[in-house]
Amino acid sequence: MSGPTSASGASAPYAIPSDVVARKVGETTVLVRLSTNRIYELNASGARIWELVGRQMTRDQILSTLSEEFDVERDVLERELDALIASLRTEGLV
Repeated sequence: MSGPTSASGASAPYAIPSDVVARKVGETTVLVRLSTNRIYELNASGARIWELVGRQMTRDQILSTLSEEFDVERDVLERELDALIASLRTEGLV
């Protein structure tokens, strides 16, 4: 799965809906979707991804940043990122 695509076909930055708030709690991040009152918790790596999403980065920019920060193979990183983004999308968090 790739990131959102702009009209030109280029990877567009992810967007966080206005009804989602996030707070860092230790090494985790807690997300609350105000319209549903559902609460989500991201572990340290998920929290880092959320931080990069919040900076309006594209999928490729996030992958590039994470590959510099974590010692993991690119294909593993892509799968993990895509799985998290898919979960976030399912819950309406991006």
